[in-house]
Amino acid sequence: MLKFFRKIRQKVLNEKILTGRLDGFTKYLVYAIGEIILVVIGILIALQINNWNEQRKQNKLEQDYLIALKKEFENNVKEVDRVINLNQKLLDNASKLAKYTGPGAPKITEEEFGKLFFNAINSEVQYRPGTGVVNEIINSGKLNIFQNKDLKNALAALDGLMLKIRFQEDHELSSTRFDIIYQAKESLGLRRMAYDTYGENFGLDKGRFLDSNLAILNSIKFDNNLMGFIFTSGYLSQRYDELKNQLLKIIDIIDEQIE
Repeated sequence: MLKFFRKIRQKVLNEKILTGRLDGFTKYLVYAIGEIILVVIGILIALQINNWNEQRKQNKLEQDYLIALKKEFENNVKEVDRVINLNQKLLDNASKLAKYTGPGAPKITEEEFGKLFFNAINSEVQYRPGTGVVNEIINSGKLNIFQNKDLKNALAALDGLMLKIRFQEDHELSSTRFDIIYQAKESLGLRRMAYDTYGENFGLDKGRFLDSNLAILNSIKFDNNLMGFIFTSGYLSQRYDELKNQLLKIIDIIDEQIE
């Protein structure tokens, strides 16, 4: 392209010299200025081509990360559905058990009590998302590769929400769950409870310590521990719903950005 411009410039100069409109010095000056202009044009064209190539590479990298993020978050939606269902199962059993605490409460059998008790505290609720793609983006400082501000804001909001969920899981719910377990170790015949609930599946008899475990239902401490578990579990359920909505929002934004 520069060669083409030079030919045009040389042709114009020659025509002007032939017609007597330019002397030798003026021709040299115009030629020098023309060379400078051509060099500047060449540099600008080279920079523009380089910018196009860099932008193309950035766009491809962004698309690759968007596709990977979408897959990761789709899997995380399945994971949050798992913990929502598990937390709801524990909450339902704890809420049913709470109907039988305190003076004047309805009667319940040893087997029914054992099933509700074990089904309320037998699992730890812990959301375990895939974070490989997100961590790679953050740790490599490539968050700014995403051009969409809504996506950046949604990812930032997700990080804040995860901190709240982790605190609720690891401190609040876990603490109230272990309060129930610790009291059970002190006040219940767990061997008797397992026998009443599951029979001889564990190869054990009912033991010789307690004839009944139902006395704990009249303990205000047990009722308080149970209420603490129900309240924190219910609050965590709301957080999980919020998390799922945020994940789905991010997936929708990503879909709009994928070419």
